[in-house]
Amino acid sequence: MTEYTAVCEVNDGDTVRALIDDGGVHLVARKNGRFATDLILSLEKTREFARALIALADEIDGGEAADTRLKVGDRVVIVREWKTGTGTDDGTAGTLVQLDAEDEHFPYCVCPDSDPGRTVWAHEVQRECVAESAEAPAPSVAPTRAALLEEARRLVGPSAAPRDVVEYARFLAGE
Repeated sequence: MTEYTAVCEVNDGDTVRALIDDGGVHLVARKNGRFATDLILSLEKTREFARALIALADEIDGGEAADTRLKVGDRVVIVREWKTGTGTDDGTAGTLVQLDAEDEHFPYCVCPDSDPGRTVWAHEVQRECVAESAEAPAPSVAPTRAALLEEARRLVGPSAAPRDVVEYARFLAGE
C-alpha cells in the first residue's frame, strides 16, 4: 500500500500520514506518537490541499528553481566557439538546433541569425536575454520556438539538415 508520512520538524512524535482509502486519501494525525485525528479527502480536495501546501512553501522561499538547462529551440549567444582561443562566431546570436552532451569540445549546434543557411558547433553558449515586448502575443496563443522547431522537424522529416529545420521553423513563425 502506498503511503506518505510527514514528520514534524520540532517533535518527531508528531506526524501526518496519508494513505489511499477507497477512492480518496485518508490522513491520520498523531501527537507525541498517539492518535490525534483523521479525515478522508476526495481526490479533488486532496489535490486542492496539496496545491495550497506548495503555494505556502513557495510564498516562504520563492519556490523551487526552474529548470535552466538549455533545450533545442532556445535563443542563445555563442560565448566561445572553440575550447581554447577565440572563434569568429564568438558573440553571435542564434537558435540552438542540436545538443551533443557527450562531445566535450563542441556540444552546441547553433543556427546564427546572421546566416540562417549555416550552423556552427560551439564549445560554450548562454541563453540570450530577451526583453519582453508589451505587444507580445499571449503565450497560450503564440507557439514557442521549441514547438515550432518540433513541428518543422516533423514536417521536413528526421533526416533533414538542421539548417533546413530552422529555416522551415522560421517560415512557420512568419519570420
